[in-house]
Amino acid sequence: MHSVQIALEARSYPILIDVGLIERIGDLVPFRGRKALVTTPNIFEIYGGKVQSQLDDCEIIIVPDGEDAKQWNIVEDLLGKLIDAGLDRNSTLIALGGGTVGDLTGFGASIYMRGISVIQIPTTLLAMVDSSIGGKTAINHPKGKNLVGSFHQPSKVIIDPTLLETLPERETRSGLAEVIKYGVISDLELFQLLESKKPEKLTMDDMAEIIARCASIKARYVEEDEEDRKGIRAALNYGHTSGHAIETLSNHKVNHGEGVSIGMKIAASIALKKGLLTVQDYHRIVNLLREYRLPTETPNLDVTKMIEVMHRDKKAEKQIRFVLPTGIGKKPILKNIDDETLRVTLEEK
Repeated sequence: MHSVQIALEARSYPILIDVGLIERIGDLVPFRGRKALVTTPNIFEIYGGKVQSQLDDCEIIIVPDGEDAKQWNIVEDLLGKLIDAGLDRNSTLIALGGGTVGDLTGFGASIYMRGISVIQIPTTLLAMVDSSIGGKTAINHPKGKNLVGSFHQPSKVIIDPTLLETLPERETRSGLAEVIKYGVISDLELFQLLESKKPEKLTMDDMAEIIARCASIKARYVEEDEEDRKGIRAALNYGHTSGHAIETLSNHKVNHGEGVSIGMKIAASIALKKGLLTVQDYHRIVNLLREYRLPTETPNLDVTKMIEVMHRDKKAEKQIRFVLPTGIGKKPILKNIDDETLRVTLEEK
């Protein structure tokens, strides 16, 4: 088993990664206190019975799939069901699903009775390598993605790569965008591993190693900047600033990983213009994204509206702050980018 520890004093927790962990959930979830398993209809149909059978005194709460789950009315419904089920401050929520389930469940846990324990069991690659780790929880607002939320660390993250076998190919590719992100900002060997293998040739052992490497990188960033206030953890947002805008303006027809992929190319292009990134590394980044069948071209969206959405993003101030790569596996930098430079880059094909 791969085990990555996030060291945050009283909020420390393990990330456990191994093939077949879904069969051992009963040994990994604390016995004490009532529990509620929060999941979607599809995930419950595939894995819910297996998880439920291993847990005593566990309420089942079904929430909508996708971004529709990250709304105030869904949070209110979740909290009402927790109250009706009699969960108290010693209870634990278990998020079984992708990033939206993890975000919704984590946010609900952070505000229910002023905060209760949550365990993350991610079922998508995107959630395994990114959103389930680090305690960022949020729901969406009509004016932007993830604008309402809190920091609430899980008590444990349980990752079984075999859950990816039932994932649609598009969702797997979406998760690989975040994996490539980690390679660019922190891990040359990970980037080279991805370059050396076709996506369809990645084995479960490969995926376990990839997930563990990504989890370890995320853990170190979280430890240094838990609440994203020092600018250190912001490096993890490489590709996200413009990616979120594309997601929002496409009404989520472009999913998160696809938006991040396009955003990584946009940020790399800006870095190239600023002399921060070599032409060779720029092409290696873009070519790897394309090799993994991820989009790199900005969709036909209103550029003015894209810039407006980015200004509304919680990471933006007077100018839009971008994470710009300085080389593959090298620490990126944060830089404010003027609207004209951004407009020119977004209009490029």
